[in-house]
Amino acid sequence: MSVEAGRAKRVGDAGAFDVAGGAAARAGRVNRGLTALREDLFDVRVRTKRPPAPFSSVAVARGLLYAAVVITVGIQGAVLAGYPGVSGGLAFVLGLATGVPILLAPQRPLVAWWMSLGATVACALAGESNGHDHIQWPWTAVGIFAQVVVMAYVAFHARLRIVVETWMITALLGLVLVRNAQHDPSHWGTMPAVAMLTAIVMVVVVAFRGRSDARRQLALQSDLTATERERSALLEERARIARELHDVVAHHMSVIAIQAEAARYRVADPPPELVRSFVTIRANAVDALAELRRVLGLLRTEQEGGEFDGQGRPAPLPTLERLPELIENVRAAGMTVDCVTVGVPRPLPQGVDLSAYRIGQEALSNALRHAPGARVRVEVAYVPTGIGLRVYNEPAPHPEAPARDGSGHGVMGMRERAAMIGGTLEAGHTPDGGYHVDVFLPTEEQ
Repeated sequence: MSVEAGRAKRVGDAGAFDVAGGAAARAGRVNRGLTALREDLFDVRVRTKRPPAPFSSVAVARGLLYAAVVITVGIQGAVLAGYPGVSGGLAFVLGLATGVPILLAPQRPLVAWWMSLGATVACALAGESNGHDHIQWPWTAVGIFAQVVVMAYVAFHARLRIVVETWMITALLGLVLVRNAQHDPSHWGTMPAVAMLTAIVMVVVVAFRGRSDARRQLALQSDLTATERERSALLEERARIARELHDVVAHHMSVIAIQAEAARYRVADPPPELVRSFVTIRANAVDALAELRRVLGLLRTEQEGGEFDGQGRPAPLPTLERLPELIENVRAAGMTVDCVTVGVPRPLPQGVDLSAYRIGQEALSNALRHAPGARVRVEVAYVPTGIGLRVYNEPAPHPEAPARDGSGHGVMGMRERAAMIGGTLEAGHTPDGGYHVDVFLPTEEQ
């Protein structure tokens, strides 16, 4: 064999292999398509639903569905009984076959669709074999209604690909029945009306379903966003409280360390055991302070709203001693504020003192924001078991005045502050249209 002949044979073999490979690929694609079509159209899984409550909208819809089935069976049976040679019993059976898919469609739409196709073929054959005039053939008017209802349920429950497949098969079935009719093949009967009506209804239902899904997703996203916003506000408030408690605890730990360092110099010739105890106390206090600063120190940043004095140093943490100053600032903003103190003021634990001031500050800010120009009353009660604080504002004198913008999480932050030190807080509208904040913070008896 010459070189040219061998090359030609190899080229021919390669071409044959390419053709065979292309045919195998096409066969594979066709097989996968048929498999997907079979999986789509024979998906007969039940769509379970809760039984409707009496007099609910679902129960009313179910009652209308039953009525539609009864009417469909009756009218379809009456129409088919008018066909020559169709007995009353056969007409009733065919009417039942037309109406039952409507009843089954809400739970098993694809099964109902297959049943409706079978009923369509049976009714068409009954009319064709008995020489009907084909004015309502292959679908009667009632048959069109039943087919449209069933395919509307398919469009509402099934995927878009299945919707397109069911419509194409329904139209193809009608075309086959019409083109193989015994009468004039040019007469299309009701097949174009069925194809057009089912297409319109399915497009509308798919669009409605997409809109409903979009609204449902939007509502879900809104809920998630609101939840995340509340969680973020709560975390910010806790971070702020942690910064302030860090300062409180750091102050006390520093005092402990200094006192332990100086204690051994207060007594002449202290015992070695006492000296070692004070050294251990100071070392533990210093270690705890370092660990506290390592964990919480990063929370105190100027960007997060820390308070600083005029020289750029962190300002002392506020206490109730600064409450008159806070009230004067609110009065300067146009509010009338009355302040009443019950009991004898006394020193409070630093955390309680700080929380009481912050809660009063937030309550006055809310009154200024939401009831501008209203009269405000501040009551501070010192009792043996703790301290009570009440901030009440009357309704705004000008309700039409727009409220100033706020974060909307002030009450949540106040309640979080009170809960972290074992206190309780109640807030809400009063019967006269005002607003009150009542808090009690427990403390050890001084």
